[in-house]
Amino acid sequence: MRRLALFALLLCPPTLAAQDFDKAEFAARRAKLLEKIPDGIAVILGGIEHPYPLRFRQSPDFYYLTGLREAGTVLVLNGATKNAAVFAVKRPEFGGPSVEPRLRDIENAQDRYGISVLPMESFYTFLSFAGNNAAVKKLYLQLTPPDEQIHARFETQLFAAQALDHPVFGQPQPYAVAIERIRQVDSHLDAADVSPLLDELRWVKTSYEIERLRRSGRMGAEATAEAIRATKPGMYEYEIAAAAQYVSTRLGADGDAFPPIVPSGPLTPIVHYMENRRQMRSGEIVYMDYGSDWEYYTSDITRTWPVSGRFSTEQEKMYRCVLGARDAIIAAIKPGATLNSLKDAAEQVYQRHGYRDAFLGTGRYIGHFVGIAVHDVGGISGSWLEKPFVTGVVFNVEPILQFPEKKIHIRLEDTVVLTEKGAENLTAAVPAEVEPLYALIKEKGVNSTAISGRANAAK
Repeated sequence: MRRLALFALLLCPPTLAAQDFDKAEFAARRAKLLEKIPDGIAVILGGIEHPYPLRFRQSPDFYYLTGLREAGTVLVLNGATKNAAVFAVKRPEFGGPSVEPRLRDIENAQDRYGISVLPMESFYTFLSFAGNNAAVKKLYLQLTPPDEQIHARFETQLFAAQALDHPVFGQPQPYAVAIERIRQVDSHLDAADVSPLLDELRWVKTSYEIERLRRSGRMGAEATAEAIRATKPGMYEYEIAAAAQYVSTRLGADGDAFPPIVPSGPLTPIVHYMENRRQMRSGEIVYMDYGSDWEYYTSDITRTWPVSGRFSTEQEKMYRCVLGARDAIIAAIKPGATLNSLKDAAEQVYQRHGYRDAFLGTGRYIGHFVGIAVHDVGGISGSWLEKPFVTGVVFNVEPILQFPEKKIHIRLEDTVVLTEKGAENLTAAVPAEVEPLYALIKEKGVNSTAISGRANAAK
């Protein structure tokens, strides 16, 4: 029945085009941030255009507050006057209308987006004027670097530092240069970090966001299920990845949440392996870490399965431990739960299966938050360990069991939202239980003829 349902979706995929822009949703987000900065001005930087042909995806912070997808834009929020404006470069049309909603017609942008859009040429003058208001004491900037689709804030901060290390090509990141220039305009104001304020807002998802996460989760789950179907020894990792990407795209995803990660056999301990070139062998396991991106909301799913169709005795013992930990973590996600309490629930499972030391060796890792970014706002250490969960929090449950010396790594991962009814697994459409997983491997899929097709092509 699951296979028939997917076949129907592929033949007649649901209409998943972007809905009419919801001005009220984004205005409410800006209003919440404005309430947090009554003594200052906040400047939020949009992403800049890629110098190479790659689909542009707006910076998460900027998109969260505006919904605008135009590159090279800047948002200014004045907490003293409760006003907001976006500054954009008005560009000429080249080659006909753009696929993405662009801000070339800035005179009509307020009607569509619910926010004033002003020429970029007036940005510094506007900022200087606003900063001279006696009620304005602080300039709120992204002093902690903005996150990206697949990188958390601390990761982008690390990459920025690494970029400075190269003796020839080393240079500061564009956002760092921009922030320094902005600080010079209003140097009399105290600089404050706006990122923690944004983290508090973005950490709790609205119903608008959760609906998009549901669709993204459903797409990613269907894609992952297709990747598992018809797995056999002799297939290549890239065939697994290709099956998932085909289904995700066919269902209307904007793209991958991140490039597919498909390590097999001795490569499984390489956590962010992306080569996907190895030929899989009998008796090995493979896992795929993958997710879909739809309307700026991502899913993140991992399934581990046996290449030959059934786990060995040792593999199944380890797998059932990880599966039990996943189920225990999801069951523990309730209002008031903390990351530490979820870790405690997982630890009991690992101990019961005899793998407690291995769990402790991972630092009791159990997952991360997810949303507009795959590694979304919300830390997994420090004070975040005791921050109580509330309705609207979305956590990616990701228990692992690994023995690098044996070249074994087993992982499961699901996107879970805490609703008023409890924990809802948004990626449950792809099975993780042992027997349903075995049954899924036996089903025919887009890779059913892959081996014979490749053999014929080689003749």
